[in-house]
Amino acid sequence: MARLICQSQSHRTRVTRQPTANRTLFAIVGQDANALQAAAPIQTVTLVSYHLVSQKRCFSWLNWTVELDISVSRSGSGQAGSGNDNGNHNIIIVVIIVVTLVVIGGLIYVGFFIYRRKRYPPSSQDEAGSSEDDGYLQTISGAPVRFTYRELQDATNNFSNKLGQGGFGSVYLGTLPDGSRIAVKKLEGIGQGRKEFRSEVTIIGSIHHIHLVKLRGFCAEDSHRLLAYEYMAKGSLERWIFRTKEDDPLLDWDTRFNIALGAAKGLAYLHQDCESKIIHCDIKPENFLLDDNFLVKVSDFGLAKLMSREQSHVFTTMRGTRGYLAPEWITNYAISEKSDVYSYGMVLLEIISGRKNFDPVEGSEKAHFPSFAFKKLEEGDLREILDSKLRYNDKDERLEIAIKVALWCIQEDFYQRPSMSKVVQMLECVCDVPQPPMSSQIGYRLYANALKSSSEEGMSSGMSDYNSEALLSAVRLSGPR
Repeated sequence: MARLICQSQSHRTRVTRQPTANRTLFAIVGQDANALQAAAPIQTVTLVSYHLVSQKRCFSWLNWTVELDISVSRSGSGQAGSGNDNGNHNIIIVVIIVVTLVVIGGLIYVGFFIYRRKRYPPSSQDEAGSSEDDGYLQTISGAPVRFTYRELQDATNNFSNKLGQGGFGSVYLGTLPDGSRIAVKKLEGIGQGRKEFRSEVTIIGSIHHIHLVKLRGFCAEDSHRLLAYEYMAKGSLERWIFRTKEDDPLLDWDTRFNIALGAAKGLAYLHQDCESKIIHCDIKPENFLLDDNFLVKVSDFGLAKLMSREQSHVFTTMRGTRGYLAPEWITNYAISEKSDVYSYGMVLLEIISGRKNFDPVEGSEKAHFPSFAFKKLEEGDLREILDSKLRYNDKDERLEIAIKVALWCIQEDFYQRPSMSKVVQMLECVCDVPQPPMSSQIGYRLYANALKSSSEEGMSSGMSDYNSEALLSAVRLSGPR
C-alpha cells in the first residue's frame, strides 16, 4: 500500500492506493475531491511508500500544479519539502559530536600532563630560573652578541677541545665563522650558574679595558647557558711562573714586572672606574690570562660583588682559593676591595719569587713565603726573595719597589693596605714606597700554621679551595681559567 499525504497551511489529505488484482482503488481521507481541487496552495507533499508507481496518476487526477522536491530513503520512505529541516538537524548532531570529542581529548591531555608531572617532576629552580633569565636578558641594552647553542656547538666542534675546568663549568676552544678564536665556557648546573651568568652578561658585557678579558657573546637558549670570551693564546699566568720542568720557558724580570703592573691596572679599573664598584673576590695566577704578547688580562670577575658608591664594605658569599684569601675571610670581618688588594699582593710575591706562597716541601723557614719575605726585606737581602733563576740588575729599583708593594698589600690590618690605584702609582714610581711595617709577621705565622694544618688534613697548596661554611655560604665564580 502506498500513501500520498498532501498538506497545505489549512488542509491535510491522505490519498491511499490499494492495489488489487485488476484495478487500483483510491481512498481520499479528510477532504472530498472538490475540496482538494480547490485547496489552498500546497506547502508539503509527503509520499510514504517504497512503490510510487501510480503517483503521476494521482497527481493528474487531482489536477494539482505544484513543484515537488521528493526524496526516497532506502527504508522505503520518501519526503518532499522537509530537506532543510533535516539538514539543520544533521548539522546540530555533527557539532555536538565534534565538541564532545574535543572535550574528551582535552580531558585526556590534561590527565596525561598531570600524570607526567607527578611521575617526572621538573626542577622548579631550573624551570623558574631559565624563564626568568630569558625574559631578563631581553631587557639588556648593549649586551654582547647572542649566539644560538648550535652556533657555539659548531664553533667548538661539539665542545671537543677543552682548555680547562673553571668554577661552574668547563672552557672550550672555539672558532667563529670570521676565523677569530674564542674561549667558550659551558655553565654546568643551571640552578647556580644562572646567577653567575646574569652577572657576567650584564657586567662584563659593558666593561672594556685593555687589562680585562672581553666577553664576546653569550647563549641563553632553553636551559643552556654559555659565555664566549676572547681567546688568550698564552693561557694563565700560573703555567708561566710555576715551572715544573727545567726546560720550561722562563719569564724574564721585565715581562714579570709588566704583568704585575697590568694586572694592577685592571683591578684598579674594577674598583674605581666602573659605574659600580666590582670586587673580584678570587684573585690568583689562574685568573690572570696572557695573550700572544704576554699582555695580561684579568678574568673571572663575573660574580664579583657589586657595590654602590655609598657602600664601603659588604658581606658577600663566595668560595675562594686557599692561599690567596685575605684574613678577613676566615675571621668574619666585612669584605671590601681591600680583600682584593691582599690577594693581589700574594700573587705579586709569587710573580717575584716564581714559587707558591705556601709550599710544605720547602724548609720550615721558607714554607710560608710571605713571612720569609718580611724577614729578608728587614735584613736587606732582596736576592733571596727573587726567583733564583732570573738574571737581575742590581741597579734596577723595580725589584725593591715590587717587594715593598707586595708586603704593603698583604698587611693583616686591611686599613693599612693601599688601594689598587695607589699600587699602580707606586709600581710606576709616581710616588715613594715607604718601608712596610713588620708587626704583622705574628699574624702571618698564625695564618701559616692554619694553612699548614689544612695541608696536613689532605688539602693541596695553592689550588685547593678554602671553604668557611660556618662563616660564608658558597658562591661560584665564573670565567675562563
